[in-house]
Formats: sequence, C-alpha cells, structure tokens
Amino acid sequence: MNGRPVGTWLLVLAGIVVVATVAGAIVVMGSPAEQRRMRIDERRVDDLRRIEAAVRLYHGDADALPGTLDVLAARPGVALDAADPETGSSYGYRKAGGDAFELCATFATDTAARKPGGHWQEPRWAHGAGRHCFTFRIEEPKD
Repeated sequence: MNGRPVGTWLLVLAGIVVVATVAGAIVVMGSPAEQRRMRIDERRVDDLRRIEAAVRLYHGDADALPGTLDVLAARPGVALDAADPETGSSYGYRKAGGDAFELCATFATDTAARKPGGHWQEPRWAHGAGRHCFTFRIEEPKD
C-alpha cells in the first residue's frame, strides 16, 4: 500500500464516507436554510388555521364576521399570532362578501415543490412561494 499504514487509508476512507453521507442528507432533506424556510411556512399555516377557527367562533357568537384581526385578538381568552413570525407584518384578512373571508400570508416555499416524506399538509392549505390568499365560507348548519 505504497508504504502508508492501513490505518491512514481507513481514516481517509472514513472521511470520504462521512462527507458523502452529509452531502446525501442535504440532497434528500434540503439545506438547513431550506428546512428553516419550510418550518416558518408551516408556522404561518398553523397561525392561519388558528385565525380561521377564531373567525368561525366569532361568527358563531356575533352572527357576523369580525371587521379586523385586531377585533379577534382583543376578545377575552383568545391568543392569536396575527403577525408573520419572520417579518412581524400582520397577516391579511378581509371580508369577501356575505359569509366569506380571506386570510393571506407571504410564503417562502412552494408546497408543490416539497419533497415527499416531510410534514404532511392538507391540500386546502397548499400554496406557492410569495403572497397567497385562502378563501373560506361560513356554512350554515344543515338541519
């Protein structure tokens, strides 16, 4: 072996294996920065889910949609994250006519481009990168 001890070759081989494993993990899972963007987007969706539930509860109590997110956040016992976790800007909310409303956020990733095996997300919360609005309607209970 060219005069080098076997231990040196094993050490070099082990180093190559470690580098290849780390590179493979980054290819499969995405870079740490991409993982962070995905986690922040998942947090945005979780925040919007809570806001949607709070709007529905408000509507059930008041028989009307709230005028703003501040009205929701001011209700006793309601703790909402109504601001983007990264930028601090408020999520978008608007009445969309009748008993319909929109919730908007700006996302860093596209759910269609995510690799399988990650955090599962309902199709109704699918979004592209950039600003995206979700439309909801308050359905009257059927008797």
